[in-house]
Amino acid sequence: MFKLKSTVLILSLSATFALADGYFIGFSGGFNHSSVDEDNYDLISDNNLLLSPKFGYQVDDTHRYSLSYEYGGKSIGSRSYNIEIGGVVIANEWEKYKFTSHRFLLGYDYTPLIQPDLRADIGVFVGYSLGEFDVENSLIQDIAPAIPNFLDGFSYGAKLGALYEVDDKWNIEFGARIMHTMYKSKDLNLSFDYGGATYEIENKPFRLKQLDTSAYLGVSYKF
Repeated sequence: MFKLKSTVLILSLSATFALADGYFIGFSGGFNHSSVDEDNYDLISDNNLLLSPKFGYQVDDTHRYSLSYEYGGKSIGSRSYNIEIGGVVIANEWEKYKFTSHRFLLGYDYTPLIQPDLRADIGVFVGYSLGEFDVENSLIQDIAPAIPNFLDGFSYGAKLGALYEVDDKWNIEFGARIMHTMYKSKDLNLSFDYGGATYEIENKPFRLKQLDTSAYLGVSYKF
């Protein structure tokens, strides 16, 4: 009986202190779906890959903070539309969009013990986002350069997953997450020349919003 109690105590202490305070580094990758829209009009809905190194500090066995860089792989979308003058369609245009994101995030994780060597991983994160937006236009080639190529903004999100303790140094992390990004507005003034006259297409702020949902798998090493 005493031996059984001792064994249970040792296992409990081991699970409790496996994530004791200290610095850690990690790397994760994931399969992601990105939706990018402008003024509630969907521009891109595509799948891509996420890659993210991180550095953090384990406060105690259930709380940790991290700084991470995240590269969002290229997403592609397209659309077609008519250009009308005086109610008459003069051309049918198409645009092709390519979007790549870079994020710098501050995260917090709550990692309560579920069972020996396995913890829940409940996290939130916020940070700065830089988006690279490329546009190809079919006929009116002077429109594409007028659209901003680089946009910066604010990202925030949450994740729900699990953390498996391989030993006192190595952890495997997996789960799902969601992130929302709001990019700053840019002035947009689009026009073209036709028949000796200049026609304005758009003259309004240009603002992108991005929604990402992903599944991730990562590894971390504690110093």
